[in-house]
Amino acid sequence: MRFWLLARLLALAAFLGFVAAGLGFALFPQDLVGVPVRREAVFWHGLALAFMATVSVLALMVFLNPRRYWPMLLPLAIGKAVSSFSSIAWLTMYPKIDALRLNAVLDGAIAVLALLLYAWARRASRGE
Repeated sequence: MRFWLLARLLALAAFLGFVAAGLGFALFPQDLVGVPVRREAVFWHGLALAFMATVSVLALMVFLNPRRYWPMLLPLAIGKAVSSFSSIAWLTMYPKIDALRLNAVLDGAIAVLALLLYAWARRASRGE
């Protein structure tokens, strides 16, 4: 029982963080990334916003009913891991962009936490 409460609280924190980051990225990209969204980057900016919306909904689903939607932790973890690894890859070409470094660390940590929660939820769901 305590695990599901913990999963719910962490999912709520993730949801709120993802929404805040997505809104910040949508409304103030220059402040978060350090450069304005240029014409040639608007497509990628749109994809980044779509990704933030997707992970926000996944976290919201887990928050609303962790016993039912715990499998959504796996695509959440995969998305955050890919985001982290792609930031690491971009850092090799653009080592002075601090936002890439920060994203690599934060999304990597979120990916690990989501994978751990996924494994614990899978075990907890079998024990019921």
